[in-house]
Amino acid sequence: VLGRAVAAIPVQPMVAKMLLAAGVLRVIKPCAVVAAFLSLKSPFVQTMGQGDRDASKKFFDDGLASDHFMVIKAYTEWRKAVARGEGEVFCDTKGLSLETMEMAYMMVGQFVNFMIEAGYDGSDVDGGDPGEVQPVKGGSRADAMVRAALVMGFQPQVAALYRGDKQPYWYHADGSRDGAEVSPFLGSCNKDYPNPRKDGDEWMVFSDAMKMGRFNSIMDSTLVSSSYIILLVNALMTSGNEIRFGRWWAKTSSSKAISKMIRLLRTDVQEQFAKALGGRNLAEFPKALCDDIYDFISQPPLELAELAPCPTDIAEECIGHEDLNTYVWQCDDGES
Repeated sequence: VLGRAVAAIPVQPMVAKMLLAAGVLRVIKPCAVVAAFLSLKSPFVQTMGQGDRDASKKFFDDGLASDHFMVIKAYTEWRKAVARGEGEVFCDTKGLSLETMEMAYMMVGQFVNFMIEAGYDGSDVDGGDPGEVQPVKGGSRADAMVRAALVMGFQPQVAALYRGDKQPYWYHADGSRDGAEVSPFLGSCNKDYPNPRKDGDEWMVFSDAMKMGRFNSIMDSTLVSSSYIILLVNALMTSGNEIRFGRWWAKTSSSKAISKMIRLLRTDVQEQFAKALGGRNLAEFPKALCDDIYDFISQPPLELAELAPCPTDIAEECIGHEDLNTYVWQCDDGES
């Protein structure tokens, strides 16, 4: 099935899952760029001084609160320069590794061609060069759907933002009783991200982290709202005004009707995703369902009052419970 074929490409499982999600959400090209650089290395030249590297990154920072979108911008601008015959000069002046960019270009083409062979029918593929990618405009549908693909692929690697005195505290539910405080690495475009309006409204989905000093340092992160998390988290269960999702607990003011709508939409996403993967045809995932997903994640953040991490995942704690709503990734051997 598709899972086995993607696994044959040398990418981490979470990157493969992100590519599959991008396939059904019809945003494969920008996500293929993210996957390429996660599978290679940062395109920003490491031999430059820290100040030079930061200046280079700022050129590609469109204020989208996303390290992943920053590399998409670097890639698309480089491809424009290549078309003008100025690719090498562009890399030299913008602090990019030409070798890494060229390797990424080949890898993007491989990812896109694979998805086309698997029935991909997104409008970003028009029969031209699979390695050419259009820029993603902030606030656009493509912007929202790329963020959704990142959440689907990288979870449970998400951090909730809590209001602090001057800057937010980032917390990741790592299985410990109180969760773990994490921080963006110094080169991240999100290192100075401002305080959220309320705890639980804003989250950062991240692709990697490492221990540096007191905290785990998040290497690449992208801002999403609570609406993304609630819709796309692996497991969710509601009881009255309480909600458990993954390794998190909160109180919510959402009505019973909204809670039911969330469960129905999640169930539809799970069933259609499984159908598309099982049928080896990404086009089987309904475009109308993509519209529903976009409409949901585009709404204001869902209120998550008294948000707190939990030591166990609700999927493990309440196995078989009739109110537990889960996403199951079907593997080739029949196991999830």
